[in-house]
Amino acid sequence: MADTQSKQVHLNSIEALTLAEREPERMCARFAAMHSADAAELLLDCTDLQQRLTLFYLIPDELQGDVLLDLPEGMQEDLLAQLHAEDIGDVVEHLDSDDATDILQAIDRKIADEVMEHLEPDEQREIKPLLTHDEESAGGLMQSELFKVRADWNVERVLRVLRRWGQEIEHLHFIYVVDDEDRLIGIVSLHELLFLEPDQQMDAVARRKFISTTPDQDQEEVARLFDKYALMAIPVLDENGVLVGRITADDIIDVVREEATEDMFHLAALSDQDDLAESVPITAWRRGVWLLVNLGTALLASSVIAQFEHTIATIVALAVLMPIVASMGGIAGTQTLTVIVRGIALGRITFDNAKKVLLKELRVSCFTGVIFALVTGGVSSLWFPQYGWLLGLVIALAMLINLLAAGLAGALIPLSLQRLHIDPALASGTILTTVTDVVGFFAFLGLASLILL
Repeated sequence: MADTQSKQVHLNSIEALTLAEREPERMCARFAAMHSADAAELLLDCTDLQQRLTLFYLIPDELQGDVLLDLPEGMQEDLLAQLHAEDIGDVVEHLDSDDATDILQAIDRKIADEVMEHLEPDEQREIKPLLTHDEESAGGLMQSELFKVRADWNVERVLRVLRRWGQEIEHLHFIYVVDDEDRLIGIVSLHELLFLEPDQQMDAVARRKFISTTPDQDQEEVARLFDKYALMAIPVLDENGVLVGRITADDIIDVVREEATEDMFHLAALSDQDDLAESVPITAWRRGVWLLVNLGTALLASSVIAQFEHTIATIVALAVLMPIVASMGGIAGTQTLTVIVRGIALGRITFDNAKKVLLKELRVSCFTGVIFALVTGGVSSLWFPQYGWLLGLVIALAMLINLLAAGLAGALIPLSLQRLHIDPALASGTILTTVTDVVGFFAFLGLASLILL
């Protein structure tokens, strides 16, 4: 069996498509024995949508939803757009409520409503409330499936009900103890439950101190709670303390990955939807928008250089050394920017400690600025001896000024954007590049005009 599974994992898309064409029943059986992640890899390996559909239709209904959720968002939406409402209904009915909600939110609203009509009443009651929440909130992450008991139940009764219904709930870590109005009053872990006496009441053994969240809390804040308190699951309570759902650690792993990918793309001036599954025109358009913005900032920097055309024509060495100042400022600023943006994302940098962080970055910039000012000044004096030590002085001062500006901008820009409720990772890089280029060129060429001419 192990050998068979190993071979299935290494099956490539060409082999799978060939088998699907010649022996579709056998390929269907192979999919049934696969993990959803391995099946998703086969679809990722396909070259176009038609090939993916050919394989997708051979995946058993109970596995299709998990496979879709393992695919990139763009590819997932493309596949769903080709399915009929009945097919999507077959996919949704095998998923937990939170995953089913993700699928329904990825399709057209009219089709989603049609899918909902074909679901069982119990499934509709679980999914409908989840569709009202923002996808990037705790309500968008939570699932309705959980195990809750009344406060007056004893351990024996809880275990009896758990044996009957608990196997239907995935990632079951906690028993939630509620009152008659479904307000959460305490929790008991499965580990704790195993060592309790049969006649003990849940009200007496439940832990009253627990971490919870509300449906409207941002998913990044929820992820910080999981990280800070090392949680496996967290209950979601409404404004009245009523238990409305739970969020499990597997959902938070997805959030952390999504947020990290989004920040990485934003720092590179890319759309967070940019991935390998998109078509060439769509990817080119998304990248082109930011390239256009960058072109505008580059023209601004060039206009600064144009103001010193006479200076550059008189002292050609300036054209050789000028990129060094801008490049060093850009790298130094990016280092600071990366640390600040990451600190904000992790919640380690707030407005309360921003002053302390800003002062530290300024001290670091000053320290590195002095060192590299001396190094570049000395190298430039030796490189162009005809201009003497004055050229070294010019580039040394310009280097110090630009590194200080880079450190200050690298810290202030993301903090200011955060204050304005703008994603710091989205626009910080472009603004920083403009600052370091303009300040670097202006300082270097301006000082050269004053000192060397």
